[in-house]
Amino acid sequence: MKCPICSTTNNIEIDMHSDGYTKDLLECTNCEALWTVTSEGIVLLNKKVA
Repeated sequence: MKCPICSTTNNIEIDMHSDGYTKDLLECTNCEALWTVTSEGIVLLNKKVA
């Protein structure tokens, strides 16, 4: 999986703090973006603004 914000592939983790709100909440530890993948595509949930 590639981060939709910074395009890194090395720092992607499954966010364990999703509390069951989504099946697969992914987090980039490089830019701190959070997203999920649905049948419609990628849904960006949060993006850290520098």
